[in-house]
Amino acid sequence: MRPRDHVIGGMAGAAVLYPFIGKDSVIFFVASILIDLDHYLDFLWHNRFTDFSIKRMFAYHEWLGKHLKTPGMLSLAIFHTAEVIIPLFLVSYWAGSGALFAVWLGFVFHILMDVYYLAAQGVPFLRAHSFVEFFIRKRMLVRKGLDPAGLCREALRNI
Repeated sequence: MRPRDHVIGGMAGAAVLYPFIGKDSVIFFVASILIDLDHYLDFLWHNRFTDFSIKRMFAYHEWLGKHLKTPGMLSLAIFHTAEVIIPLFLVSYWAGSGALFAVWLGFVFHILMDVYYLAAQGVPFLRAHSFVEFFIRKRMLVRKGLDPAGLCREALRNI
């Protein structure tokens, strides 16, 4: 999903939430966008921290976005995982923090937008929503002779 779409969706979501959470709706909005910082980390990981270009990161993900239906495609965005979302919710609850809860809401809202987008593209299960799920699915793909990391290497060569 394009960053522009997340900005528009986040703004709409923040506007709807404003009567309920007040100024924390700004935190919701920012969190609904900044969750995608893990895409930059993904780019850095796959290029082995040799290329820090934001412009090339967008080109990398744009290339991958054009190959969503390629056999072997599997994605893991670390901030989009249950291992981040569940503890964030629990900490916000135990701390009684409206700000952390707004971050959690922004993350969940963003993830739901992504799920809808991927389903509309015909690849609803492209992204793993857990590290455990990712490693299990990656192992299954490798057993079938597919190389999920190979698509990332190909993207780096083509940008």
